[in-house]
Amino acid sequence: MDPISVQNYLKNEQYRQGDHLDARIQLHRRFSVNPTVYFEWMYDILDLQAGMPILEVGCGTGEIWRTNLPRLPDVLPVTMLDLSAGMAAAARATLNHDARFRFAAADAQHLPFSNGQFEQVIANYMLYHVPDIPLAVRELRRVLIPGGRLCAATNGRTHMIELHDLMQRFGLRVSQQYDFTARYGLENAPRILGDCFDHVEVVPFVDRLFVTDAAALMDYIRSMVGIWHFDPEGLTGIEQWVAGEIRDKGGFTIHKSGGVVLAW
Repeated sequence: MDPISVQNYLKNEQYRQGDHLDARIQLHRRFSVNPTVYFEWMYDILDLQAGMPILEVGCGTGEIWRTNLPRLPDVLPVTMLDLSAGMAAAARATLNHDARFRFAAADAQHLPFSNGQFEQVIANYMLYHVPDIPLAVRELRRVLIPGGRLCAATNGRTHMIELHDLMQRFGLRVSQQYDFTARYGLENAPRILGDCFDHVEVVPFVDRLFVTDAAALMDYIRSMVGIWHFDPEGLTGIEQWVAGEIRDKGGFTIHKSGGVVLAW
C-alpha cells in the first residue's frame, strides 16, 4: 500500500508532530501570489454561525482556526480530531488552549460520536490518507445533522506539477504525483462524496507560488520524507538549480490546483 494511506506511517512518522505540515504551510503562506489569504477565503465559505457545533477531522495544526481566530464568534464549540495524538497536541498549542476547542485523537473511519451531532464537518486535505475512503465518507455523513454540510478540501491533478517534474529531472524517486488526487482529488470528489450526499460542489482557488528562497523549498521537499524518496546528491542538484532560477529570473514559479469541496 502506498505510504500516503498507511496509518502507522502517518501517525508515527509523517504527522507525529506538526513540523512537517508546518513547513508546507509556510511555503504557501510566504510565496502564494494570490493576495487573498487561502484560509480566510475558506472561512468565509464555511459561513460559521455562533453556537454552531463543528467537527474538524484531520485537524493538523489548526491552521484555519489560527488564521481566523479574531473573526470567530465568542461561542463556537469546535471538536478537533486527528489520527495523531501529537498533531492534536500541536493544534492545542497553536490555539493557546482556547476554551472553544476540544481535542482528541481518533480515526476518521470510526468516529466516536453519535449520529447527527454536528452542523458542519471539516475534513480538509486528509481523505486521500484514509485506507477506506468510502467508510470514512459514510462516517462523516453519519455525524452530520440532516441538512448539515461537509467541507472536504483537496488538490487537483496538476497541483505543483513543476516541482514534481523538477524532482524527476534530478532522479528523485517519488510516489506518483497523482496518487493523492487519484484517491481523492478535485476531479473525482463529486463521485466519491456523491455516494452519501445529494449535492456536491467544487469551489476552486486559483493561485501559484513564486518561490524566492531555495531553502524554504528544500524544507518543503524534506517534509515529505517517506512519501518522496531522495538521496543527498539529488537534493543538492535541486537546490542549486532553484538557486540559479532565483538568481536569473527572480524566483521559481509553481502552479497550484486546489479548492474546497462542499457536500450536503
